[in-house]
Amino acid sequence: MKQENLLLIAFMLGVTPWSIAQTTTVDCDMMNLVVNVGSNPSSINMYHPGGYLTWPHSENVMEWEFTDSQGNVLHEETLVDENHVSFGFDMPVTDTMYVSVLLTNDSAFHNGNPVACLVEDYLFWEATEIIPGTFTSNWTLGGSVGVDVSEPVEPPCNLQYDGDGDGIVTIVDVLGLLGEFGQSCEDPSYTVEGRWLWSPTDSVDDANTMYEFLNGIRYTFYCLACDESDWTSLDISEAIPNTDTYSFDGDTLTIDDIPQVVTFECDGGLMLFSNGGQIWRLGSDCP
Repeated sequence: MKQENLLLIAFMLGVTPWSIAQTTTVDCDMMNLVVNVGSNPSSINMYHPGGYLTWPHSENVMEWEFTDSQGNVLHEETLVDENHVSFGFDMPVTDTMYVSVLLTNDSAFHNGNPVACLVEDYLFWEATEIIPGTFTSNWTLGGSVGVDVSEPVEPPCNLQYDGDGDGIVTIVDVLGLLGEFGQSCEDPSYTVEGRWLWSPTDSVDDANTMYEFLNGIRYTFYCLACDESDWTSLDISEAIPNTDTYSFDGDTLTIDDIPQVVTFECDGGLMLFSNGGQIWRLGSDCP
């Protein structure tokens, strides 16, 4: 009964057992390299288990680099959805080979971050006496494990009940909201500096006044039937003689000692005043 309930919840959330199986990750320290074929002194075949342990496989990218003890590159290769690497080289068996491989997968997340595991190890030619007087030799790894080098990804700020914006609040929306508790959704920081259009109607196309906020001085321009290129071409010398002083602090715009709370919409292209007025940033394409 419990299993049936869990499956029912999974399907309600749009998550099937198959989709769950398609995203799999493990800790980076569970990944260590394996010498698949290492008995040849001038070639090697190696295996990285991370490609098997990290889903989706198709998005696994491995950047391999092999060097000798002097730092000379013996082999470097970037492989996608491939767990093995093979190559030949010219290096005496008395030298030590160093290997570095970075596994990344931008579609698989571990502990909230895209997978990025770095393994740095070394290989040496080891002779082992299997029976008295008889030796076998192989390239042998030092035994290092992977290190997590991922960088946190900031989640989008979407603290709203209707998370997908379809106008219907579903269980998926609510669970998404619960998952975002603890986020800090601060409004972007916008500036009033620059040129703004004022219209006597609700359409910026009817604008007949432009304000330019520049270094604490607000300049005013008038123009009838002007388009954006006309407003842009106006020089500061064409502003009316009377100017106003202003200051902006947080959400308060003070013009000639009269403060007003302002808010921004349309990615900072529309400034709304607490008295009901609004102005459009020149060139913002906001309606």
